[in-house]
Amino acid sequence: MMSDARLILLDEPGAGVNPTLMRDLVRNIQHLQETGRTFLLIEHDIDLVMEICNPVIVMSSGSRLMEGTPMEVRHDPRVIEVYLGE
Repeated sequence: MMSDARLILLDEPGAGVNPTLMRDLVRNIQHLQETGRTFLLIEHDIDLVMEICNPVIVMSSGSRLMEGTPMEVRHDPRVIEVYLGE
């Protein structure tokens, strides 16, 4: 993120990060989004995804299962079934 990249790819940026650093990470990403940066985020921390991503694309078995706003994704029955087993 030190260059002037317009597209930033992040793979599991929240993995192993303590809550204090996580808040800093979220603030930094949101600030960069406000300056026009686009992020492609691969992340399993659903709270992090819901806080900083819009749209959200959910993958399952290598295919796109669902795309929508964080609220749409959170309440989609297919997403719930695949990720929560309900």
